[in-house]
Amino acid sequence: MIPRGRLATNSRISSDGTEVTMPAGSRVRDLLSQVGLFDEEVRRVMVNGRRARLDSALRRNDLVELHA
Repeated sequence: MIPRGRLATNSRISSDGTEVTMPAGSRVRDLLSQVGLFDEEVRRVMVNGRRARLDSALRRNDLVELHA
């Protein structure tokens, strides 16, 4: 299964969300790399409204919020 969801962020990517498709087995850290962000730029990560870590696994249709 390929994780696919919306990336909601207040960063330079978009304030209303960007849809990103990631390979199966992807983690939050992989998503950051995909959208051109460094770990150090992100202070808080939320996945589906819950606090997450950079090594958290992503699943199909996850809503990821990145806070700088």
